[in-house]
Amino acid sequence: MAELRLREDQREIVKKLVNALSSAPWVALQAPTGWGKTLTALAVIKELGARPALWLTPRLAISLHVYANAINMGLRTLATAGKEKLCGFGYTTLDFARGVCRGCPLNKPVRLGDLKQLSGSLDFGRVKEYAESMGICPYSLQSMLERYNGYDVVIAHYNRVHRLIRAIKPRMVVVDESHNLVLPTIHKIDARVMEVLLGKLGFEEDEIGQIIKSPETLKMVLNEMIDALVTIAFEDNDLKPIIEEVVQMLGCQVWFFDGSDGTITALELPSTNLSTDAQILYMSATLPPSLLGSSSVITIKRGWVVPIKVDAKYSFTVENVRARRDEMVRYIRSKFLKPSTLIFTTASREVLLGGVDEVVWEDDLGSKAPCDFRSGILALRTFGKFIEGVDLGCFENLVVLGYPILPPDAMRRLEARGVDERSLAVMKSIQLIGRVVRTATQPPQLPSITLADKRFLQIKDELQKYEIQAQLET
Repeated sequence: MAELRLREDQREIVKKLVNALSSAPWVALQAPTGWGKTLTALAVIKELGARPALWLTPRLAISLHVYANAINMGLRTLATAGKEKLCGFGYTTLDFARGVCRGCPLNKPVRLGDLKQLSGSLDFGRVKEYAESMGICPYSLQSMLERYNGYDVVIAHYNRVHRLIRAIKPRMVVVDESHNLVLPTIHKIDARVMEVLLGKLGFEEDEIGQIIKSPETLKMVLNEMIDALVTIAFEDNDLKPIIEEVVQMLGCQVWFFDGSDGTITALELPSTNLSTDAQILYMSATLPPSLLGSSSVITIKRGWVVPIKVDAKYSFTVENVRARRDEMVRYIRSKFLKPSTLIFTTASREVLLGGVDEVVWEDDLGSKAPCDFRSGILALRTFGKFIEGVDLGCFENLVVLGYPILPPDAMRRLEARGVDERSLAVMKSIQLIGRVVRTATQPPQLPSITLADKRFLQIKDELQKYEIQAQLET
């Protein structure tokens, strides 16, 4: 297969990145979706001879995209996955916690000789197939391949970064979709379900109330009682999926009680401290605002702007929604609820759309895709599962209902970790707009986009830096 060739503009950017990396510990590349960031970064790896390179992504689908391009550029590549994804017996984190690996028939030593037959590029699916045919654990085989098979590029999820920095000692790290470094992943457990779980753990009713009111205390208690949680999970099938989610949440940096929807909420932030001497390349269509002013950032412009409107009639805070709910409901129904409309909103504002039969909610999608409802009105969560890696350009209208930030207590704690409110609002707004504008070239027809909250005026200038032109709707 012939290696992929870069365009002239991409070759120029490769030269700039190589020169920048020769004098700086990190550089960043911002370029529109579809411009070719992946090919450009792979060419930088080849030009610098920066092998092994560690390529970090937030999702397996992105890993496969990078993998296909890497092997087409002649780079020996390993695309990896986590332990749960590779396990052929369907074991989960809870199963691993109770020691199922010790009795697994595939738990055998992996010999270096076993690696000789696996000399080419491999993705995680092939690793799993080979391991099971050899009668060994896929994750163990993958770990050996990472350490000993001398790949040019190893692709992995953000969460595996520290393990792989130690294992392969990369000369270069590429942080793909690096806007995710300031966008927390959100986990939620209904507080009533958590009360049931605490009861199972032996706490009295008055103790449970106190613990629920202090989620960080709850986190520490659950961490200490992890063995008891695992036991309960295998005695109560109804609680097992809840406990699996709780175990994932235990690694999150911030826990808080969200009164707007009655949940214990946990925020997970990717590690920004890579603890490596390797050169680092950050890449995204929308780099965090904190990086844009640096001389180490190379920005590729689309050359055209996305026009949007800011509806500043209301500030949809929790307090304002409570005080002026009926008035706001009438306004939203008359202004925004029309055919082929996608609405992103949060739990505290869902009440403003309640009782409208035409609205389909995220939880009602079932097995259908969002675009199956493109002729109607679809409401998705601002911090839900459809905010990344999905094309929703099938809708004619996009409404972002409410300023996309978290409750004040949560924001203060995020700010202590380097994520300020303004940056979060900018990145979330761009992310949501990006669901309906997914092309580097200007399409013949753009959807009508409205940011509905007075507070969006605060970030109007920041949005301009990302070629988004916000106009006050009069």
